[in-house]
Amino acid sequence: MIKTLRLRLTLWHAGLYAALACVVFLIAYTMVSQLLLHEIDADLEDTAQEFAERLKSGGITVLKVEVDSETASHGTAVFFARYLNLQRQVKLEQISSSWQFSIPKPNASVKVQQWHVAGSGKNFGPVRVLALKIAKYGWIEVGLSLMDYEAQMHKIRIVFALALLVMVVLGVFVGWLQLRSVFQSVEKVRSTAIGISKGDMNRRVQLANNGQELSDLAESFNSMLDRIQVLLKEMRDVSDHIAHDLRTPVSRIRGVAETALMAGEKMPNMQMEAFSTIVDEANQLGEMINTMLEISQTDAGLIQQQHEVVNLSIILHEGHELFLPVAEDIGVTLSILSPIQPMKVKGSKIHLQRAIANLIDNAIKFSPEGSHISLSSEQNSEHFIIHICDDGIGISPEDKTHIFDRFYRSDQSRSKPGNGLGLSYSMSIIRNHGGTISVMSAIGEGSTFTVTLPRA
Repeated sequence: MIKTLRLRLTLWHAGLYAALACVVFLIAYTMVSQLLLHEIDADLEDTAQEFAERLKSGGITVLKVEVDSETASHGTAVFFARYLNLQRQVKLEQISSSWQFSIPKPNASVKVQQWHVAGSGKNFGPVRVLALKIAKYGWIEVGLSLMDYEAQMHKIRIVFALALLVMVVLGVFVGWLQLRSVFQSVEKVRSTAIGISKGDMNRRVQLANNGQELSDLAESFNSMLDRIQVLLKEMRDVSDHIAHDLRTPVSRIRGVAETALMAGEKMPNMQMEAFSTIVDEANQLGEMINTMLEISQTDAGLIQQQHEVVNLSIILHEGHELFLPVAEDIGVTLSILSPIQPMKVKGSKIHLQRAIANLIDNAIKFSPEGSHISLSSEQNSEHFIIHICDDGIGISPEDKTHIFDRFYRSDQSRSKPGNGLGLSYSMSIIRNHGGTISVMSAIGEGSTFTVTLPRA
């Protein structure tokens, strides 16, 4: 199936080119055919008139001399001539030795002349015949083989077929060149859009000397990007101001609660517990604010990832060692099936560690006692792939489309600790490294999160 628009348009261009060429050829072919037939008819009319004049002026003897001369002048062409009296009896006949059929006698009711095509000899093809009636004398019949005419028309058809092939090839080539110029401009727009999606909001489309339509498209696209950039900056500024404004009162509340706990040796247990809860909640709220800020900055491209070479295999094994005690405490088996081998990518080791740790922590959090979690990896020519598989509670199809949204928590996760930012953070980090995260899951059958990152 032809999928690319460039190829489809090229084929349409070549097809239209060929169709127009066929129409032009049919018109030209018909005109040439009619012209050649008209010349043959004119030649036969002149010959018949000349024979009539010779018959009138000198009788059959002079006519025979003229017929022999005309036959010799036609050379290899098959020429036919005969004279019939008023009773339509043949008095003189000159015919080729290869003649394989008889010419029907003229219709006596025709007063002037009559035309017809006789026979179809395989050595000389059909014959164009003219019967000219001469008052008081009878009929003069002359005929000429259409073999040369058919040969010429056959050559014309061959030449056209070759010309059509050349025109189609040329049409494909020219169409491809024309469309390539147009689609190069489209590719510039696509490349700019990809760069913007990766966080480079300062990129713009440059389409100089590419036609007014494409220049207008580039100008409209750039204007839209300018507006989007302004809106994103305003939204970032608002969220940053809110987050920064929240940090100060949260830090103050935590500081007051910690001070009260440190100085509250004689404080009742209920008050001690209340202040302890305030400290814990303030810590959690502060962590949530910091994570939200980091996700926003990462998505906006404000955090420039370090372009150091990072070994994903080591990160995966360190994550296994870090969470193994946590998994054992709740009765979950955590195994790693990935051998220690170089899996080098470019990026920030700290951010990748947090992204992978969030996914492992999420798998442990939603795996019941006695279940199993496995960490594995594979690679192809372009990417490293990490799989985090569990046989826990699974994810419903409705929730699967939203689990990477910020603050989203399914009904099954309401009873679990967390703020709904872990998967969103992991998605933001992996995407900022040029990778992807996908999930396959079914209720009661567990989930498999797959992380794909480009090789260094």
